[in-house]
Amino acid sequence: MSDNKKNEDTNKDNIISLADKKSEKETRLKQEVKANKNSEPLVNLPPVTRNLIALMMGVFLIFEFILSSTQQEWAFFNLGFMPAKFTGDAHFDPLATLTPFTNLFLHAGWLHVIMNTVMLLAFGSGVERWMGGRKMVALFIATGLFGVALHFALNPSSLSPVVGASGGISGLFAAALIMLNQRNQGMTGRFGLWPIIIVWVGISVLFGVIGDPQSGLEPGQIAWAAHVGGFLGGFAILKLMKLF
Repeated sequence: MSDNKKNEDTNKDNIISLADKKSEKETRLKQEVKANKNSEPLVNLPPVTRNLIALMMGVFLIFEFILSSTQQEWAFFNLGFMPAKFTGDAHFDPLATLTPFTNLFLHAGWLHVIMNTVMLLAFGSGVERWMGGRKMVALFIATGLFGVALHFALNPSSLSPVVGASGGISGLFAAALIMLNQRNQGMTGRFGLWPIIIVWVGISVLFGVIGDPQSGLEPGQIAWAAHVGGFLGGFAILKLMKLF
């Protein structure tokens, strides 16, 4: 065999065909996709939403299974927001200054905490991905304070403590509406978000007046002003943030 022939055979052995390269690339991609699928959690929640849900449920489970009924009553009256403590109609203590925040993580029963958890899951996930975790949790807390403020303005002498994350979640609902409206231009028609706002506020007030027989809540037991305050506060804050 000539030297030229030997060199040609050697070169052929060193050549990797395009078909082989393509096959290797496809195999590698399949392996990466399979690895990603195996590593993804069953419920892929963004971190802030996941942590808020865990905090809400953790506090509730402590109340439900660890604290005695006497301790639960103390917590509701000292960590829930009571307007009368700020107007002189009830004894004021320094701990009351924290209640506009602490009331957000207390809930009155299983139905209450489950409903708020589901709504936080529904609204919080999308809003967090839209504006980021820090802004999302800041909006949640700020709109919770808006809810407390409106409830206080309408019930300054109330001795009933307000508990629940509904004000903050209502603010996230407002953010979710703005987010969806921006992603789907014109979905709300010529009147914008106003019909949704009016209907939602009307429903909140109605439930506050007539109560909710299915959950056993009588008229006056639903802090509808906190819901409305958080919802409207969400629009106000997002306007200041120039997000719509």
